[in-house]
Amino acid sequence: MSDDRNALVRQQLLDEIWEEISSLQGKELDEYLASICLSPKDLEQSYSKALEKASVAARRARFEEAQRYVSHKKIADFSNVISLDVARKKQIVAAVRDYADRTKDMTIAARNRKIEDERDLDVFLEACLCLGIIDSNGNLKG
Repeated sequence: MSDDRNALVRQQLLDEIWEEISSLQGKELDEYLASICLSPKDLEQSYSKALEKASVAARRARFEEAQRYVSHKKIADFSNVISLDVARKKQIVAAVRDYADRTKDMTIAARNRKIEDERDLDVFLEACLCLGIIDSNGNLKG
């Protein structure tokens, strides 16, 4: 028999078994399952495990989607900040420093508070964005 024919026969057999199982209940169902060498207890455990795996897989998929969303959002948000001109970036850094000095809610200790070049500005602003100190446009949140 060809693979297509085997698959068709297999599917028809499974359909017939399912139809028979669906029409039975209680002791009749248990007897039918035993006649085809299936244990109701084993089937119940297998079914429970399958449901648990499906549930875990669904939760995992939602978690991974949330991670992708957050990651994409951070990249999009950060791209707004790094696309600003250097003068605006320096204004944002000054505002963050002023906020830190005024509120004493945070300290800025990296490199003795020195920013050498635009790359340092970008790294500092990315950290501020990730910490929630500024929004994607460089505005203070606090």
